[in-house]
Amino acid sequence: MSTTTNLPTRLRKAWRVTVEGYDGEGIYFAHTAGRARMMCWRGMDCERGRIIEIHARRWREKDQVLPHRDPIADTLSKEEMRCLLHAFGLNEYEPWKAGYRDHYFTSSKDKTMLGLVDRGLMHPGKAPCWEDTNVYFRLTELGRHVALSLTPLYEAR
Repeated sequence: MSTTTNLPTRLRKAWRVTVEGYDGEGIYFAHTAGRARMMCWRGMDCERGRIIEIHARRWREKDQVLPHRDPIADTLSKEEMRCLLHAFGLNEYEPWKAGYRDHYFTSSKDKTMLGLVDRGLMHPGKAPCWEDTNVYFRLTELGRHVALSLTPLYEAR
């Protein structure tokens, strides 16, 4: 099963954020400069920083381009999507970190994972010689693409 390669894309905007009186800069992904500033402020010791001292400027070179929802995703159950995104390492508060992993550890007979294997999104690891044991299911290239297409642009609100 292959996926459409000419799907439109989504843009995750990057912001260069600096704070007056602090050295360095940080990268934040947010829809607007105001949201990037608030993300920075929430991560600071709020007693020491006022929101007006935080500056956010677009950092287009660091933008991330993500595919739109892959049509294969429409064939998946909620549980299959949850497992696929877990294997991809999605964190709802920092979705830009998704993709750092590629596996899901569970029973070799897990019906949800075997369904993803049948669709070509995962492949099972080798089970040891004893019966019904846990194995690593790993994302295929197609599985990584579908998971990336399901990854939200920004954190949960």
